[in-house]
Amino acid sequence: MIEPSPNTAALDTPPARRAAALETLARETWDVVVVGGGIVGAGALLDAASRGMRAALIEQDDIAAGTSSRSSRMIHGGFRYLEQLRFGLVREALAERSRLLTLAPHLVRLESLLFPIYGIPYVSKAYYDAGLTLYDILGARHDGGWHQRVSKSGALDLAPALRQDGLHGGLVYHDAVEDDARYTLAVVRTAMAAGSTAVTRVRATGLLRDSMAGAERILMAEDLTSGGSFEIRTRAIVDATGVWAAEADHPFRSASLRILPSRGAHLVVPHDRIPNKVGLAIRVPGKVVFLVPWIDYWLIGTTDAPFDGPADRPSAAGWEVDQLLDTVNATMDVNLTRPDVVGTYAGLRPLIAPSDGSTVKASREHRVTVEESGVVRVGGGKYTTYRVMARDAIDAVLGRDGSKRRPSDTADRRLIGAADPAVLERIAAELATIPAIGGLVPGTASSLVARYGTEAPAVVALGADLDLLRPLAPDRPFLEAEVSWAARHELAASVDDVLARRTRLAQESRDRGAGIAPRVAAILGADLGWGDARQALEVETYLASADREYSVTAAD
Repeated sequence: MIEPSPNTAALDTPPARRAAALETLARETWDVVVVGGGIVGAGALLDAASRGMRAALIEQDDIAAGTSSRSSRMIHGGFRYLEQLRFGLVREALAERSRLLTLAPHLVRLESLLFPIYGIPYVSKAYYDAGLTLYDILGARHDGGWHQRVSKSGALDLAPALRQDGLHGGLVYHDAVEDDARYTLAVVRTAMAAGSTAVTRVRATGLLRDSMAGAERILMAEDLTSGGSFEIRTRAIVDATGVWAAEADHPFRSASLRILPSRGAHLVVPHDRIPNKVGLAIRVPGKVVFLVPWIDYWLIGTTDAPFDGPADRPSAAGWEVDQLLDTVNATMDVNLTRPDVVGTYAGLRPLIAPSDGSTVKASREHRVTVEESGVVRVGGGKYTTYRVMARDAIDAVLGRDGSKRRPSDTADRRLIGAADPAVLERIAAELATIPAIGGLVPGTASSLVARYGTEAPAVVALGADLDLLRPLAPDRPFLEAEVSWAARHELAASVDDVLARRTRLAQESRDRGAGIAPRVAAILGADLGWGDARQALEVETYLASADREYSVTAAD
């Protein structure tokens, strides 16, 4: 039984804490305000906090609601960029991959991937072998070791369904897999633990010019939960809005950094539908399609095409679903069809526009500019290199001398929940001895640690206090307690926040979570003060959005 928070604890409820944060935003003068709660904005907030700056972040939706929860969930160097001779980008990304494996080992893990080789005998194998050797030299070997060559039979042992006609063997290498939404959230929460402020459902609406403000800038903002407007005084602003910078009504729109949104779609397919022992990297013209290992599923992606629609909540187009299915079926004898796809999702990459308009050729390197208004804008880049992008943005805020006096320490600052792998394994083993956890789906304890790291015992303790140690969804390693934890500690304010990003059940359930959404709303309602009518509205709103965003779109 869960009960609404008592009045005596009203000052410590999530709504009360948000109200206090809004009051702080409007009352204080900040060194920097970051606009945008994706991975780059989150990184900029933490970077500023690491330098002792008074920093705040505002996000118009949820943390990582946009691109940063819709990636291929890989932390990688991008070996396909070697063909484009972007060695510097690959070296930098591989260095960051190594760093992130240390900063958040509970959220980032190495996985083996097989690159099957088809084409001209000997020539194709030598070509791709040389490419992965260069990938290793540029840094990949430091984490997973040197890549390995396997024969045709060795490739089939790892991926039995590979089409054998023209198969000449394969190459096994390593790249990292992560939970992109939870990683972004961990960065924000680490910054908040260091004294920064982050508030969601607040939209930047423009800059107010005030000659009396001096070096300060006045950022106009709107609280989307109440509709009220207010001013935020700050010495600097970082625009980390990603693809939203391409929107016509963007408050800091400028021609100095033209963003070309590119949509990438992904499919979610049950693990037992494809009999692989490892992930797969499938070479197609201009890019690579990955079969990414995920809990109980394979993630298949991605596509790459210019996108000119609204940035908010994109979905996979029918042709993208067909293209990905065709790519897998051309390489594997699995006859994957639309009914096999549990869910889909799509994200928009904020690429820096090239002269020819191609998104495949558009640079994944980032750029930081300082506008005449004083707004620092950051665009382009890859999820993997977010920390470098954030550091460069705050360097631009401080200037050359200021950044030398106040250097970033994020290269060595572990994220909340992080610990050495041996410690995390011990925590999982201890949790598994708790009868309420050990009696659930096998692997529940390890799954909790993979999401929460050293905070997993606190999640379980909260569940025991609230009688929420039951499964959230049938046959899945999620607890009802995670919903309350999300509201109390992770800024979750809607059913969508919980099912689409704190868990990934929105994409991983054929019914988009319809069967559990009312229960999620009830648990959230106890912490957020929702009555029955509000809970019903939240469920209705969520299901309408989730069906549009994550279902398998009809063929074009």
